[in-house]
Amino acid sequence: MPDAGTTSVHSARYRLTAGTIPAAQVAATLAAALGCHQPAIDPIFLTLLSQAGTVPLSAHGLIVGTTQAGAALGALAVWRFGQGMPNRLFAAFATLAFLCSLLSAVANNFTVLLMLRGLYGAAMGMVYAQAMAMSAAQRPNRAYGGMLLLQLLLATLVSLVLPPLADARGARTALALLALAPAAACAALLLCVRSAQPAATTPTWREVPMPSAETRSPVPAAGWALAAASFCFIGATMQVWSFAGALAAEAGISEAVIGEAVALGSLVGAGAALAMMGERVIVPLPLTAVLSSLMIASPVVLTGPGKPLSFILSIILLNIGSTALFIRCSGLATATSRDSRFRRLIACTHSLGMIAGPAAGSALVAGSGNGALLGGVILMLAAGCATSFFAAKQRFGTGSLQLTAGIEISG
Repeated sequence: MPDAGTTSVHSARYRLTAGTIPAAQVAATLAAALGCHQPAIDPIFLTLLSQAGTVPLSAHGLIVGTTQAGAALGALAVWRFGQGMPNRLFAAFATLAFLCSLLSAVANNFTVLLMLRGLYGAAMGMVYAQAMAMSAAQRPNRAYGGMLLLQLLLATLVSLVLPPLADARGARTALALLALAPAAACAALLLCVRSAQPAATTPTWREVPMPSAETRSPVPAAGWALAAASFCFIGATMQVWSFAGALAAEAGISEAVIGEAVALGSLVGAGAALAMMGERVIVPLPLTAVLSSLMIASPVVLTGPGKPLSFILSIILLNIGSTALFIRCSGLATATSRDSRFRRLIACTHSLGMIAGPAAGSALVAGSGNGALLGGVILMLAAGCATSFFAAKQRFGTGSLQLTAGIEISG
């Protein structure tokens, strides 16, 4: 049974005014996974950029920060204006990301590369925010878990394929292959549009909260706290993730070991995502927050010269902890309200956390060296735990939380 002081989402009622549309649901989840695919492969991507001679190790945080800054701006734009944007427009954004990805593989100028990564991030941030809001309208835990499962499986494939390809064909060829992600996202979004309604008329998506026809709904304090916790935990994860490759390289750990660690971590993270896709909370939220925080901080502590196995273990722990908190906080936050804009705001916290973490890490490392990185990670994790505890306390005595939402297809 769930702890009395935590939330559990054990029942939900949904309506589709044009019948069930499983193909569109799957396509939205796939588009969301591809929209936030980049952070899952950043250690490999950044290593390849350095191998191609474009980016020094010290600039890894700047590359990640620029990409995620664009993603945050794109997600915020969708949060503010998303209800007036047709889905076909998001397919165009994915096409823009495809072009930016191809050009990134051949760019020789660092400033041009930064601009390309910023545009790429903005386009994919818009794709992610829209697709994730569509997917999470039904069973949020399952939606976030399914999205993260797909993302981790894709990251495993990339981590296994790209290093050998770079050795055989060169780093730039391997980087160009990454353009397949936004191309696939474009195809998934177009499938969303086509699958939503088989008739000749062009369908549009519109959230329909039930039982009321209003799309706006109050958001309780627990929802805002969980959204803040999501931001803090993702920020801490990215603070570690963006420097994991650099820390390993400085410790003398080979690119092959880094790739194996990322692949193994992704596989284990995928298992964790599967385990947490249910609507019941089994482990109390405060305990999940504390244990997962220790896992997230482990790469900064365990990575060192002559310790490749410790590095691999730490990446595995990082993936388990970050996966657990991502699904739990995002799913529970979504379930606190049927407000469609709040759902998009939760997607924004993901993108905002992804920029805040690397930016904070870069500032700390530049100012005080690698030793300061752990302090910054601890502060962000502590803030996430505090807001999680507050959310759990707000829901004390409530054994369940129902989410009532739906998607309407109109011609």
